[in-house]
Amino acid sequence: MTLQHTAGNNGALSQCPALILVGGLGTRLRTAYADGPKVLAPVRGRPFLAYLLNMLADQGLSRVVLCVGYRAKQIEQWLAQQNFGLDIVCSHEEEVMGTAGALGLAYSRHARGERVLAMNGDSILELSLCSMWNLHMARGAEATIVLARVPDTSRYGSVEVNEGGWVTSFSEKRAEGGPGLINGGVYLFEPSVMEQVVGERKVSLEREVLPDQLTRGLLAFKSDGYFLDIGVPQDFVRAQSELKAVVEP
Repeated sequence: MTLQHTAGNNGALSQCPALILVGGLGTRLRTAYADGPKVLAPVRGRPFLAYLLNMLADQGLSRVVLCVGYRAKQIEQWLAQQNFGLDIVCSHEEEVMGTAGALGLAYSRHARGERVLAMNGDSILELSLCSMWNLHMARGAEATIVLARVPDTSRYGSVEVNEGGWVTSFSEKRAEGGPGLINGGVYLFEPSVMEQVVGERKVSLEREVLPDQLTRGLLAFKSDGYFLDIGVPQDFVRAQSELKAVVEP
């Protein structure tokens, strides 16, 4: 599998800070990889995080904030030996703050008052960030979520969207599954959204912030591109054959 990326030509997008969640414990993956944080799990000889950073660089972004926590020093030591052509800083989470809490901390330190791109660090999705940006701006959205179309939603839960393109509900994981749309783990948030999660408290993006945003408007950007989440051993194994080898800088 070779990911195809569409480079954005929007100057504002190039300066948009990308906040990536890389502080998770990765407990489900430990039977397959237990030597470091999940984002450093090797895929065809390179840490998974390299694929995400290369994707962002390919699409014209320049600023990245890594929301680090578990085994942060390993990530920093690896980064010190890399060159992705990106301005990368780390936001340290001293205690577990939840996904939204970690994003809020990074935002308050490195992107206050700016529109931000937020991403999960353990999944990758083929999409045009420029097209997502253009839709977000054209519709005047406060928050936009990328939805991935997958053949089986049972592991993830599904997302419903109305005819106007706005998310109406999130459904829990169900054993029967089937094809549908899932949360692709990529978002654009205006400062008005991010200011709600700034503070010394634990808060979940998936269980609290996104469901609460439904009443204010959560725009959907649908992607039929390749999606992979390495959070469980079987998909980590699948990544070895499906993701292209990353060319050394």
